[in-house]
This record gives sequence, structure tokens and C-alpha cells, in this order.
Amino acid sequence: MTATPLRILHLEDDPLDAELQDELLASEGFHVSSVRVDSRADFITALQQGNWSVILTDYSMPGFDGLAALRFARELAPDIPFIFVSGTLGEEVAIESLKNGATDYVLKHRLAGTSWTMIDH
Repeated sequence: MTATPLRILHLEDDPLDAELQDELLASEGFHVSSVRVDSRADFITALQQGNWSVILTDYSMPGFDGLAALRFARELAPDIPFIFVSGTLGEEVAIESLKNGATDYVLKHRLAGTSWTMIDH
């Protein structure tokens, strides 16, 4: 992999989940630099301020959901890959998210078997 950091914006209410995702990507050879936010206001601010390689987001969070985050991301940063990483994402929601512009979705319990080629750039 490249020495250029993979700049990850995590929209995640559980800091341990974000840390696990970073560790997994590092084990895949990525040089990870990340920021975790857990609110709508912080997410929008981070989108406006950052030069992100990828957005990894939970679907269900208190006070803010992944589809709303996807709409903001597509408006403010349309070229950044947007990947749902969730433990609760059902098939219908996954299809809806892809139709609305998500790059991919990954179930949290299947992270280790995921191909991360969509962010290998």
C-alpha cells in the first residue's frame, strides 16, 4: 500500500468500533489517519473542513441516522466514498442506501472478510 494516509471520517457513536475499523484497515496495509464524530453538527463541520479519503458510518445513532448523513455527504463531498458499517443494517435499508449513493455497506461482524478495494486509491 501507499505511504499516503487513508484519511477516514468515522460517523460512529461507539469509539471502540471506530478504533476496530482503523486497526483492521491498518492490518490490511493502509496507513490510517482518522477522526471520529458522533453528531450531525460535528459531521457537517468535518465534511466542510477535511480532505477525506473515505467516510465510514454507522447506520443507527442517537439523534442522527446514516441516510441523513449520506444526503449531507453527497451534497458537500460527492466524490468521497461513503460506506455504511453497521450491525443493524437490513437488506431493504442496504438497498435503499446504495440507491441513494452509498458506495457500499459492510456488516460489523463481517469486517475481517471485507475487500477494501473501493478505497484503495
